[in-house]
Amino acid sequence: MAPAPVLFCSHVAEWGGAEAVLIDLLGELDRSRFAPHLAGPSTGPLPDRARALGVPVHDWPFGASRLAKWLAIPKATRRLRQLAGQVGARVLYANSAIAGYAAVRAQGPSLPCLWHLHLVAEAWLLRRGVARAAGLVAPARACLTRLPAAVQARAHVVPNGVPERCFRATGSGLRGELGMRTDPGAELLVGILGRLDPQKGHEVLLRALATLRAPWRLVVVGGEAFAAGMPRVRGYAEQLRRLAAELGIDGRVSLLGHRTDVPELMAQLDVVVVPSVGTEAAPRAIAEAQAAGRAVVASRIGGVPELIAHGSTGWLVEPNQPAALATALQQLAEQPEQRQRLGAAARAFAERHYRMAAFAAGVEAALAATLASQARGADGTR
Repeated sequence: MAPAPVLFCSHVAEWGGAEAVLIDLLGELDRSRFAPHLAGPSTGPLPDRARALGVPVHDWPFGASRLAKWLAIPKATRRLRQLAGQVGARVLYANSAIAGYAAVRAQGPSLPCLWHLHLVAEAWLLRRGVARAAGLVAPARACLTRLPAAVQARAHVVPNGVPERCFRATGSGLRGELGMRTDPGAELLVGILGRLDPQKGHEVLLRALATLRAPWRLVVVGGEAFAAGMPRVRGYAEQLRRLAAELGIDGRVSLLGHRTDVPELMAQLDVVVVPSVGTEAAPRAIAEAQAAGRAVVASRIGGVPELIAHGSTGWLVEPNQPAALATALQQLAEQPEQRQRLGAAARAFAERHYRMAAFAAGVEAALAATLASQARGADGTR
């Protein structure tokens, strides 16, 4: 039997967590069962990486600003139907929110939409759009809690996979690059990794570290992705530099920008912090840190408690609470054995939940279920 063509849909070409998950999936997908195509902007990190995997990319342009993207949805819907016909797509696989709105409009009796929900479905418009999809994939149950039971019944909860590189990465030299002392326990090396965005809680972390008694250094890894469509992101790196200077800690904070050696950097950190203040589904940085055996401190928000058992595989704090975050970091600074215990338990959890083969198998099962449901509907059976 020929593999079923699947048209993956993304309205963005930039590189973020959802895009990394998509590329991981495209690289692991069983090509004997499914033939992937990508509909999206033709230039940028996402289409470039898709082409490198041998995935055909079909131009599906959207405007630069968020408003332009919304206004483009009717035209994008028509274009998506056209592309689906050209490639013989059996399924539309929506990987981003705005792409999802177009995909559910483009779906039909012989072209179901499977929506990979990388967000907690809180907003009314998102819940309404998601409810129209033939099926859902979500990395955490928290993504689905605001949806009707009938919609949740069509969902597949599939934890994001982590590339093998994250499990095996080692690194050295970061402490020397930062001018840190290299003797064990001399300084706590803290990292926050991901796109620069106020919702990720960088400012909360800076304020917490400013009160820490233990010696520390912070590395901030990530760039201002999606700045064209998110005004809050533009210039955020400079805002963080100014805040660090105001707090008198700028000499201990290093903004490294976008890096391609994140697993190797992660392996050298003492603690990874995910202090999000905006609702999170399943932050990729947590899974990567756990695969690397790092101690993680994260906000108790969204789907994060599904990834971290407090005091066992990591540490949870209430969001937007610098004092609580500082207390957790001080304790981990003073108790290296606790950091090691948390990191070891996190690694074991990652081994059980984040292997890429299991992730791909979960998504393939969702695709197969969507195709089977469409086939039953086509012949009138249940």
